[in-house]
Amino acid sequence: MRWLGFLGKRERGASAVLVGLMLVPLVGAGAIAVDVGALYAEKAQLQNGADAAALSVAAECAIDESTCAGPAGGIASTYANSNAVDALATALTPSINLSSNTVTVTTETFSEDGAMLRHPLAQMIGIPSSTVRAAATAEWGTPVVGSVIPLAIGQCEFALSPPQEGVANPTRILIQYDTVDRKECEDIFLSGGFGWLDTSTPCLAIVDVNDPWVGSDPGNSLASSGCDVDADIVPLLGTTILIPVYDEIQGTGQNGQFHISTFAAFHLTGFKFSGQNTYTDPLAPECKGNCRGLQGFFMKYVSVSDAFELGDGIDAGLTVVRLID
Repeated sequence: MRWLGFLGKRERGASAVLVGLMLVPLVGAGAIAVDVGALYAEKAQLQNGADAAALSVAAECAIDESTCAGPAGGIASTYANSNAVDALATALTPSINLSSNTVTVTTETFSEDGAMLRHPLAQMIGIPSSTVRAAATAEWGTPVVGSVIPLAIGQCEFALSPPQEGVANPTRILIQYDTVDRKECEDIFLSGGFGWLDTSTPCLAIVDVNDPWVGSDPGNSLASSGCDVDADIVPLLGTTILIPVYDEIQGTGQNGQFHISTFAAFHLTGFKFSGQNTYTDPLAPECKGNCRGLQGFFMKYVSVSDAFELGDGIDAGLTVVRLID
C-alpha cells in the first residue's frame, strides 16, 4: 500500500503537463474555427462593398466619362465602408479603363493600425493580423449585339415617347406596327414591312448595330415562325426588354431591309400579335380590331444578359452597367 501511495504522489500534476502539451493545437484549432470564420465574414462584406462601388463608379462614367475619375475614389470608399458591419473598410484608387469602358475597385480592411484584421487567437501562434481584400470589375456602354424579339420600331416613334425612368405612374403607350400611321415618320416607313425582322431562331432575331441592315419579314406573326408565344413571350410581360430601333429603310415588303441604329429599353405590359396571342394592359391605349402592337413604356436603364455585347453605339437614352468579374 505504501508503494501504491508513492506512485500516486509521483503522478500528481500529470494532467497539467498534458494540458500544456495540448494547448498549442487547441489554440490552433480555435484560430481555425474563430479567426478563419471572421476572415470569411470580412471577405464577404468587402466583396459586397467592391461590387456596389464598381457599379456606382461605372454608372458615373456612363453619365460622363470625362469627369468620372474625380469622384471615383470617394464613391468607392463610401460603398466599401457602408457595406462593412464594423464600418472599418476602405477602397484603393479605382482603376478606370476608358478604352474598354471598365472599372475595377479593390476594397480592403482598415483600422487605425493600417489595413489589417486582428486575430485574437491566431496571434498566440504568431499570426497577429492579416490584410483582407476583395475586387470587382464593372462595365458600362450601350447594347450593340444581341438576340431580341424580331420587331423593330422607327427612330421617330421612340423620339415621340421619351423614357420614363423613375416616374411613379408612367404613362403607357401603344406601339402599333400594323398601320400606315408610321408614314408620319419621314423616310422610315417600309411599305409592307411593319417592322418585322428575319428570325434567326423562333421568337428571336440577332441584331448587330455594327452590321446594321436586317432583312424584313412582313408575314412574321411570331407564332407562324414557330415561336411558342405562351412559353417564350408571355414571361416577358412586366419586364424591360430591348427593342431594335431603325433609322433608314430600303426596298419594300419581303425584299425590304431595316437599318438598325440602336436599342431602346421598353417595359412590356401587354401585346397583341394576333387574335389568339393577345395579353391586354387595361392602363394602356386599347389595341382594337385588327390592331397589332406592344403596350408599355420606355425606360432608361435595363439589366441585360451576358449574351448582349456592349459598346459605343448610338445613345438612345439607354445606359447599361453590369458586373463582369
